[in-house]
Amino acid sequence: ADVRAGGLPSEEEIAKDLESTDNEVKKHALKAAIMAMLGGEAMPRILMQVIRFCINSDDKQLKKLCMLYWEVVPKYQEFTSEEIA
Repeated sequence: ADVRAGGLPSEEEIAKDLESTDNEVKKHALKAAIMAMLGGEAMPRILMQVIRFCINSDDKQLKKLCMLYWEVVPKYQEFTSEEIA
């Protein structure tokens, strides 16, 4: 999905693209995830994909995007009323 051609890709598309062996595809997907999260979208599935497929990359730009992702991703989860009770 092209970010410029009308919106961000879905969480499923981003997750699939993060599994790619092509670093350019991974970078595009990670940028889309960061933009979506900055826009208020919750993307809970993406965290595991980033850990599994991006964190150990030797690509310098992808590493920088991972660092930016860690700044944006929620570091904790809000408790629901059922968990508190």
